[in-house]
Amino acid sequence: MLQRMVDFSNGWMFNLVMTDESICRDVIKAVLDIDVVRIDYLNAEQVVDPSPENRGIRMDVYAKESGFPERVYDLEMQAQPELRLGKRFRYYQSALDVRELPSGGDYDQLPESFIVFLCSQDPFGYDVPLYRFERTCDLVPELPLGDGSHWLALNARAWEAAEGEALADLLRYMQTGRVSGPLSRKIDAAVVKANENRKWVEQVWSVSTIVENAERRERIRGRMLQEEARGEGREEGREEGEARFASLASQLIEAGRLDDLSRASADPAYRQSLYQELGL
Repeated sequence: MLQRMVDFSNGWMFNLVMTDESICRDVIKAVLDIDVVRIDYLNAEQVVDPSPENRGIRMDVYAKESGFPERVYDLEMQAQPELRLGKRFRYYQSALDVRELPSGGDYDQLPESFIVFLCSQDPFGYDVPLYRFERTCDLVPELPLGDGSHWLALNARAWEAAEGEALADLLRYMQTGRVSGPLSRKIDAAVVKANENRKWVEQVWSVSTIVENAERRERIRGRMLQEEARGEGREEGREEGEARFASLASQLIEAGRLDDLSRASADPAYRQSLYQELGL
């Protein structure tokens, strides 16, 4: 019987691999060219035990570099297309800042932050390997806002155009699964080892099935909306419906709201209320 395997593009696998400090340092170096000295993790224990009761799969990485104040990194695998990645950046940034600023604290206590999405698809369609977003003034482009936040989205499909051998190695492995350099070799060894833990693999598949079933229901609903759109002149189609529900599912999983996800998949009115609640 062929055993099911979990690959690096799976969110649970990605986070588990990133609990290896050596790999985490190498990924940060490949993407940001930052040498990290110390790494702390948030919610790493939930990655090791991926049960439906756990509060989500996000795992923030805290790091301190020699000679610099503390920085915080939120590294996320984005295997599915996401039409609202900008709003997802915004949501993650707000959640991070609220957690990092003590009650009554001054704004200058907020650490410099990096939110990085490692995308299997091209998230913006410009065929570049790395999209970097910084806040500047429209009328004075050379004027930075200086908020200390940095948003990056990687495009694995453009790995051949990546600058730097390590980044190209990372993106190539994400896209093809081919081991061709030191970083992909290290990552692949961790992926192989994780797949040897069959209990963990089955837990991941069990949790993933909950999401897949909900998304399948949304695809059916999307096709129904598409048929309605033909008759009523509306433009809401299947792909947009799927992407919207994928965003909802991701946020609910991150918040540990699996009961809400299950209900949303079967109750259109409740789903709409959640869309409004989460700004989707």
